[in-house]
Amino acid sequence: MSLIRLIFLFLVSLAFSVRPLAAQNTDGHVPVEKNGFALVKPQAWSSPAQASVLKFTAYTDRSARGTPGAGYFVFRLPNQTDRQIPVAQIVKVVPQPEVPKNISSQAECELIKKAIADFRSLATSRPVAQALCMEMIKPLDEAVEKFESGQIKIEGVWKTKTEVASQEASSYETKLKQEFYAKNPALFELESNVYYIKLLELAKDDAALSARLTALKSEHERLRAREESKAIVSKLNDPALSSNEAALLVKRLKGITDPDIVIRSLLNQAQLAETIDLLVNEARSLIEAQFAPPQNLEKAPVLSPDSRNVAQKLSQDFDEFKSTSPPAAITVPVESIVAIRSLYEKLPAIASSLQARDYLAANTALAALVEPSGKIGPHTRELLLGLQTFTTTKVAGFTKLRDEAAALQKEGKSKPALAKYQEALAIMPSPEVSAEMTRITQTEPPKKK
Repeated sequence: MSLIRLIFLFLVSLAFSVRPLAAQNTDGHVPVEKNGFALVKPQAWSSPAQASVLKFTAYTDRSARGTPGAGYFVFRLPNQTDRQIPVAQIVKVVPQPEVPKNISSQAECELIKKAIADFRSLATSRPVAQALCMEMIKPLDEAVEKFESGQIKIEGVWKTKTEVASQEASSYETKLKQEFYAKNPALFELESNVYYIKLLELAKDDAALSARLTALKSEHERLRAREESKAIVSKLNDPALSSNEAALLVKRLKGITDPDIVIRSLLNQAQLAETIDLLVNEARSLIEAQFAPPQNLEKAPVLSPDSRNVAQKLSQDFDEFKSTSPPAAITVPVESIVAIRSLYEKLPAIASSLQARDYLAANTALAALVEPSGKIGPHTRELLLGLQTFTTTKVAGFTKLRDEAAALQKEGKSKPALAKYQEALAIMPSPEVSAEMTRITQTEPPKKK
């Protein structure tokens, strides 16, 4: 029970009981320093209707404990003299009611109204006390009037509800911010904070406060998002993170409203990785379709315009992706990309070598493509393996003839040597072989006429 309610119950029971006054909660020696009046009968056996009014400025209760009607009261009169009256002659003792220091709710106001009604009832039933009762009612009436006009009494001072709300809001805001910034704001439980909840209620009638709370909530969300982003970035840098786990983390990043520069960078990296995955799949499909069997190994293979365009875009996006230093968990199929890019970059030179019958250069270039070509697809690998076998056979045939010609030349058999060299050149042009043939021709003795 609140202090105010206790005061009112005390006053009501003290001032308006229809029975003779019971013993007061004093030690019988300490006077109660309070103005009021008592209704006193001429004799103990007199009728209560014969009671007259006795005004006092203080009283001391010396009634006998446990014996109703025994003992007496000592009243200090306005002239500062004391008067002792037996309890049996006292009808009522009515102290001046005190207006509570705090009146801030309708329930508290209703208690005051109840006290006023009781005083009016006493004034009606005891006309002799009417003037005093009405005098005592005045401060209570004034309190009710002020409360119902929109004021609130706090620690004895009347203020408008707006003033009180403003002071409360200021106090709550100060305490809220102190708690908010005391530790890590991102971990602060704003929605369940008692000051925040009270401020939300006050903000219903205060647009400026509502705006400040909205700003604080936005700041809290921003800090929480930043804290969450730090945790996600840390996890994404773990090379042991699975692709599914990484995808879930990226999904969480996409759900962050107003992401900071770090999150935007990660989202761009993730988006670029997705684009690269699509380009890899598209390039593989185009190249595999183009190199599906049967293939003519005598004809130099070239990528279609669509395949070249996709491979070029893939190469550019891959270079951009690497330059952003993505976290370990945001990955792309590097081996497939390298295989596609290598094919895109080296196939034109291989085609040119095959057209020029430079099988050695083609074979050397193919050696670096065959193994990774499996990342593109089986048709691509089959074609490159076929080309490698084809060029290896050509180079081997050329080498055999060249070596045979060199052996004949060393034995001094120029004509057979020249014939072998010519066969070798028929397989594959060679500046060295051509130079050797010229040297043989120039050093051969002239024919006799």
